[in-house]
Amino acid sequence: MDDNEMWQAVQTCDPAYDGDFFYAMQTTRIFCRPSCKSKCPRRNNVEYFKSSAETEAAGYRPCKRCRPDLPQYDPDRDPAEASKVVFDHSFSDRQELNQQLKELGVTRKQMSLVFKLYYDMKPAEYLIQVRIAAAKQALQAGASVFDAAADSGYTNFSSFYAHFRKLSGMPPAKYRQLFAQNISLAVMDTPIGPLRIVASQDTILCVEPANYLEKKTGQATDQVPADRIIPNDPSGDLVKACMMELKEYFAGQRQKFDLPLSPEGTSFQQKVWQQLQQIPYGETRSYQQLAEMTGDKNASRAIGLANNCNPILILIPCHRVIGADGSLTGYAAGLAAKKLLLDLEKGGTKKTAA
Repeated sequence: MDDNEMWQAVQTCDPAYDGDFFYAMQTTRIFCRPSCKSKCPRRNNVEYFKSSAETEAAGYRPCKRCRPDLPQYDPDRDPAEASKVVFDHSFSDRQELNQQLKELGVTRKQMSLVFKLYYDMKPAEYLIQVRIAAAKQALQAGASVFDAAADSGYTNFSSFYAHFRKLSGMPPAKYRQLFAQNISLAVMDTPIGPLRIVASQDTILCVEPANYLEKKTGQATDQVPADRIIPNDPSGDLVKACMMELKEYFAGQRQKFDLPLSPEGTSFQQKVWQQLQQIPYGETRSYQQLAEMTGDKNASRAIGLANNCNPILILIPCHRVIGADGSLTGYAAGLAAKKLLLDLEKGGTKKTAA
């Protein structure tokens, strides 16, 4: 690791380098972790060290914000992650949800601030996404619109219809009808967990975590349909082709996908998803950069929501969008999966370059 790489990590507050080195400011005599959100120093005033003990021995004091003298220190991460767990597990029961949030011992204002910091959206926005995702899976399995709304935590059906239409680009009844038509689907095991692939005769409709509800509730669910690849059916052939290309991708043998895609969404979401497909393999963009790519530099928040609603993972590479500070943000299959995909693509780029 050279000075240029370390300086880049300091500038972007990259948490991936925490523990690899520490940097100290000669002017203030304070040292920090690479991920520290304090004001970026001048490069000619920075000195690098391999350990906190070495840095302190050189006469520097630990930063009170990032506490580089402690093995692990991130006071905001715990309430952010704890509140996300509550939303994931109690989204369908309003009384239980409110009680669990109250027991966290954090004010709603503080929770909103730290949640926005780590997941780039407000808690209420994330809760809507969790509920609508659960409703989609219920509708795909054949549940009625009424049951899908009620089971996902909605008591106000006007809100359910509005949220569903906003996140999917169609009313729930039409969504249910779409999946009642002649489609094929299958679940394949991957390094980021089981993925469910859904296709019509002409196009890929969905690639998503197969155990979404099970992950959210912690309980097994029968709402994920069984595999249905119909012999001699064009949609079944398309599912098989998608599985093959994904296997090649995870093996580091494929960087582009040659499959027709038809993600269901609003015109704005479609525009964002098209731009996602322009991000090269092995590269990342921030939400702000993605907003500029779509032609509206002030739409980063709306971009984030559209990115999180992407129904075709990997093929439409929403995992290539990260925070402005270089940190990973929310991903349908989890942040560990997002990191695995980015690391895989970095390795694939190196192999290609070699």
